[in-house]
Amino acid sequence: MKMKLKLMTAMSALLASVSTQAMSINDLMLVNSEALEGKAGIFTLSNTDDITYFLKTSVSKVEVRNNQIIKTPYTRDNLQQWDIALKPSKLVVEPRMIKELMVEEICGSRCGDDRDRVYQINIEPVAYELENEKQSKVNMMFGFAPYYVIPAKTSRVEYQLDYDGKNLRVNNTGNTIINLIIDQCQGKTTEELKALQEDKYKRCRITYSVIAGRDRQLLLPPELRQSNIDVVILNHDGTVREEHTVRSR
Repeated sequence: MKMKLKLMTAMSALLASVSTQAMSINDLMLVNSEALEGKAGIFTLSNTDDITYFLKTSVSKVEVRNNQIIKTPYTRDNLQQWDIALKPSKLVVEPRMIKELMVEEICGSRCGDDRDRVYQINIEPVAYELENEKQSKVNMMFGFAPYYVIPAKTSRVEYQLDYDGKNLRVNNTGNTIINLIIDQCQGKTTEELKALQEDKYKRCRITYSVIAGRDRQLLLPPELRQSNIDVVILNHDGTVREEHTVRSR
């Protein structure tokens, strides 16, 4: 079944996957705009190594209280409060193989749709012994913790922006995640753009995501710090788009 999912990454719209050693995951932030219609979200894990990886998963519910992120792990003790479930909960990813991790909503009418619901999906390796080498354990020092977002049925995009020439403050007072695109590429020469492309530490365009309820200070890269910056604000599916020129105070 083809999933029409809205996918975003926290730092860059150009980031297609995040890899650690020989394992990679397709997204650090997945917004499933069809979860309210009963369609599962899907994370894709790829193993480009020559060994098998055993992975375990868990979920934490993410809430914002007084601008602090509060994470509540799902355990057997709060089973009745679970909103989502992972299938499968454990994965075996063989060499050169790809596995899908499905995220299904299980709370039905108990869950509201007037505000985004945010979860952290924790994916961790399990150490194991190699055959005929009982003293040798494969210990993969990596893990993934992508965010999974079920957006509000109706986006209420509200925010305040403030810029001091170095930091962009974004106060998201709405009910849904917002994406900010800061693009300073316009007006640069071909040579300048080529130089930026060749330097992986520099850029003239960057994307940030701010979940509902968060008031964040975003430290801009030096090459983006100008007296005026152009900021585009989008909701999760682009149905809301607002453009601003923010002046340094």
